[in-house]
Amino acid sequence: MLSRLVTPHFLTPIFVASLFLSLDSALADERPGDPSLLIVPAFEHPAVSRYLPGAKRTVVTPAFVGKTGEITPVSEKSFATPDEWDAFVKECRERSLLQLATLDPTMIRDDNDVIQMAVITTETPVTASLILLPEFLQHFSAIFGSELLITIPTQNKICVFPKLANHLPQMAAAIRDDYLISAMPASTEIFELSHNGLRAVGSLNPDDD
Repeated sequence: MLSRLVTPHFLTPIFVASLFLSLDSALADERPGDPSLLIVPAFEHPAVSRYLPGAKRTVVTPAFVGKTGEITPVSEKSFATPDEWDAFVKECRERSLLQLATLDPTMIRDDNDVIQMAVITTETPVTASLILLPEFLQHFSAIFGSELLITIPTQNKICVFPKLANHLPQMAAAIRDDYLISAMPASTEIFELSHNGLRAVGSLNPDDD
């Protein structure tokens, strides 16, 4: 049985655009990488972060990601104005849309050749944050319908299931193991994505409340 987290909050473009607008000094001209939004476990306590809607253990944080994957966290003093933050988020979105358009997920089928699960695995830690894009639902709705269940055990891996009649309970332990052994863990929480937005609805850990 999947643990349930009751929450009325949903991820919207306003949520993304409003992240960290209180930041208060100038962004350096020489950037150590591409502006990115990363999804990480809350216990990492990044300097700038916000919980995903409904989540208890998963936050989104801004960072610069270098060409070879090196991550430079964004400090609390990285922006002087909301406009600078808006420009940061806009660039993140543009890069994420390009990555989404070029995804080549692995489709897991059952004995009847019905697709039960899509697995996205890449080499970049930015991958998990693709679920923040409104376009992510459209990308997979033709396969799984208008309501998805999503896990992001690592920053470079996403598992997508249909909300109804899915095999997530059977896969939960294996996905949780991905989280435990990864050098880039993201979340043990389960997320629902629909036209209402993104929200945490459960956990891969059977003992979580």
